[in-house]
Amino acid sequence: MKQSDLLDSKLIKGMLSPDSLDRISKLILLREVDSTNSLLQKELNAGLGPVLVCAADQQTAGRGRSGKIWHSPLSKNIYLSISWEYALPYNKLEGLSLAIGVVVLDSLIPYGYPKLKLKWPNDILFGGAKLAGILVEIIGGANSSLKIIVGVGINVKMSANQGSIIERSWTDLSSIRHKPPPSRNELLAALVDHLIDLFLSYPEKGFPHWRNSWNARDSFMGKNSQIISNGEILSGISRGVDSRGRLILDSCEGLLFIAAGDVSLRES
Repeated sequence: MKQSDLLDSKLIKGMLSPDSLDRISKLILLREVDSTNSLLQKELNAGLGPVLVCAADQQTAGRGRSGKIWHSPLSKNIYLSISWEYALPYNKLEGLSLAIGVVVLDSLIPYGYPKLKLKWPNDILFGGAKLAGILVEIIGGANSSLKIIVGVGINVKMSANQGSIIERSWTDLSSIRHKPPPSRNELLAALVDHLIDLFLSYPEKGFPHWRNSWNARDSFMGKNSQIISNGEILSGISRGVDSRGRLILDSCEGLLFIAAGDVSLRES
């Protein structure tokens, strides 16, 4: 493997904005880790932080929403986690995970990926295939200050053989443009800059600031959809999300507002 294929602290720091560099308490780059989110949780529990960034060339136990496995081959994708702290109750951060999806998508547009879509609550798609996923974990009580850990996984240049164990349709950046994607070091720096900007502005702006942008990229907007939540199947037409980030389903029983949870969305 070429050294240029691996994450490089000097390169990443050289591409981060001065503001991001000032705010990051610790940048952790690893050749291998079980899970970048799990490592940051241990670091925060040990009193480090509040702004920690962890990225790895490979994860041995990467995870997505609802405990699903995130396939993480060596030096082929982005495996990033970043922590932040808010002196706010949980209800002030409603919709944050959806705003993160918008920001991750926006960070890819300058590199020539303009036709990406969002799938509620936390996936980024191209042509219906999964390109990226987001996992947000919260440490703290409902009415106390909160620490959040945001995990972002992006498929960059994964071969068909490496992705053969993934159960759903997937794609990667190299397949979308049919030309070499930006380096993982460059992508990582851009993601961190965009995420820190979001974290700083979110308490003042809240999700309503990002709602229209999310709905404009909603891959299921106006489509007959099924939502499977807690064993119950709900059917109707997807109408995007409301100002709290809840999915709006136009069903035969009227409008249903569905909060984030163990939910899958399928076009019916």
